[in-house]
Amino acid sequence: MVFATVEIMVYPNVHNYKAGLLFFSFEESWGLHGPYSRNFPLAGYTFFHSATMALLSVHFIYRYWAVFDTNKLSYFKGPQCLIWFAYCTFFGLQYALGTYFTLQRDSISDEYLREDVLLRYNVNLTEIPAMTILAYDPTDGSIRWRNIFGILNICAICNFQYGIMIYCGWAMHAKMEDKIKNFSETLRKHHKQFFKTLVLQITAPTIILFIPITIIIFLPLFNLDVISVPSGVMLCSFTLYPASDSLIVMYVVSEYRNTAKRLIRKGLKIQNSQQTSSKVYATTNLCWEHLRRFAGDLNMTPKCHVLLDTSCPVLTAIFTNYCYSTELHVRFSRILSPTPSCLVRFAAIQIYLSQLYFWAS
Repeated sequence: MVFATVEIMVYPNVHNYKAGLLFFSFEESWGLHGPYSRNFPLAGYTFFHSATMALLSVHFIYRYWAVFDTNKLSYFKGPQCLIWFAYCTFFGLQYALGTYFTLQRDSISDEYLREDVLLRYNVNLTEIPAMTILAYDPTDGSIRWRNIFGILNICAICNFQYGIMIYCGWAMHAKMEDKIKNFSETLRKHHKQFFKTLVLQITAPTIILFIPITIIIFLPLFNLDVISVPSGVMLCSFTLYPASDSLIVMYVVSEYRNTAKRLIRKGLKIQNSQQTSSKVYATTNLCWEHLRRFAGDLNMTPKCHVLLDTSCPVLTAIFTNYCYSTELHVRFSRILSPTPSCLVRFAAIQIYLSQLYFWAS
């Protein structure tokens, strides 16, 4: 959620052009206008991107220990859980500081990318927050090692986190059968479901997180003359991961799936009930409007009108539930002691109301 919020605030974009890469935003976030400070939001975005990947690997470590080494779960309790906060922060800072210092723009990268950026986005490169990768010097073809180190830094972080995920996933696959062979049928079913979840939770970030960033940062190394791609669309896939991770769990694990179905059915039932109540309320109001006109035609005495007005709320509740009761007539008759002619008129009104209500429904 934090990562998705930061993306909305920073609105990052990426453009690949031959041996160059431009990581930029069209807006200066948080009022930062300086030539160096305006890149802080972009660096902050990379911090949360790396922290998200690190948190993903922590999730796999927890799952592995929960099955094969429960004693180590103490590292996730109490003050010891700060270890994982420091772990995610470390890789977030490594990613953010690495991109901030190794991907700084210079006159060579500005000149190389200026014309294409102006053509594609109608904006001057020097007027927006931006970081660049230019793998080779356009004049002599020499390697620009500062940018190469930036690529290697990103690659090392991604590979380290992905390696942890693959190791934990493969170890669980190799040891799972021996671990669950003495479990009950229900527990074996649960563990198999969680293993399927684990496989999908490796596949999803591979497609959503790791493959896009690999394509983006490695394209400059190939220096393809035909490349001029607004690859920022790949950044959108990063924020899809939290939602996809939750959907995977709800889809595979039967208990979560059944709970989600019950909640959806309950929500639909409440919605239908509200719609039905609104319809009944409108129909009842229509009935009472016709009823009052009918009562006026009967030349009822003031006392009969009191009886009618007093019984309106109760009659409404009765007819809302599609039932008719003569007990109401008896109770109000005892309270108000109307004359026989008034009772006859009131009985006629009750019959008229019931017929009118079911006709209007």
